[in-house]
Amino acid sequence: MSRILVFLFIYIFFTNAYSNSKFDEDLRKFSKNNGFIDDKGKVYSEEQITDKQNTILVIYNHGSHNDQRTDKCTDPANNVAKVIRELHNKKIKNFNLKIYRFCTGAKGWSKKEQTKMWKAHEKSGKLAIELKDKDGVPLINKQKQNQRRRVIKEKVDSFIGQGYKNIILAGHSSGGWQSIKIKAEFPELVKGVIGLNPGAGGTVRNRKDWPWWEDVRYYGFVKDLSQLNAIIMTHDKDHFNSPKDYSLFSNLDSVKFINLTDSGCKKAQPTNDYHGITLTKCYAEYEKKNKDIIKYLKKIF
Repeated sequence: MSRILVFLFIYIFFTNAYSNSKFDEDLRKFSKNNGFIDDKGKVYSEEQITDKQNTILVIYNHGSHNDQRTDKCTDPANNVAKVIRELHNKKIKNFNLKIYRFCTGAKGWSKKEQTKMWKAHEKSGKLAIELKDKDGVPLINKQKQNQRRRVIKEKVDSFIGQGYKNIILAGHSSGGWQSIKIKAEFPELVKGVIGLNPGAGGTVRNRKDWPWWEDVRYYGFVKDLSQLNAIIMTHDKDHFNSPKDYSLFSNLDSVKFINLTDSGCKKAQPTNDYHGITLTKCYAEYEKKNKDIIKYLKKIF
């Protein structure tokens, strides 16, 4: 019996290791761009942070393209949003804010694997979580967003192990969406989430034409969201996120929504659409006046 258990342990270990090996290999290539950054986006040494107990660490996670495309945090649309960079060295009571740029790039499904999942959903009308690759790895685990959520969680665990106790997750688009999922699933892990146009799983039109994207989008959310704590920035003309996308937690007192439709900010670079409003200089100036993020952080700390 003990031999069988040992065999099963080894099998599970190596199956999981293989399932993540390509993603982790790519991740190591991009990790050289990880680092603490100042308000200009310049990386500096962690040794400059001498008081971790009184540091609020904001970990920023960029947006994402489709599974077959590699995400780089140094792409213009994936750079740390100006509104987040400008939190660098801000004071919240006795705490000092620091920003960490986390590159969670790499690829997910191959086109063949994605098509396989899509066809199975067409047939059954539900997400085919039972499908596996030739090595027995569940395809749903290889989907890029689910892999990103895993590595973000691991990075948070690593920082906690280093002595950081006051962690905020922040992110644009899918980076914000995965951050919200982590906070919902592990409520004690981080203090809160700053979601800049958070979402994942294609555009509103995509999800209407291909219902399976909706299931991929919500896969991984826990049922009990009562301990979710977040501030979420939205825009009525965001073609990736409609108001109903936030219906899961729109009635929670612990989730604050900031609608930027009347902010005066227009679509501009780096994305030139309303989904990227929160990445713009205009929004950073808007936040300076309204201080929604600062107010949110003050309520937590």
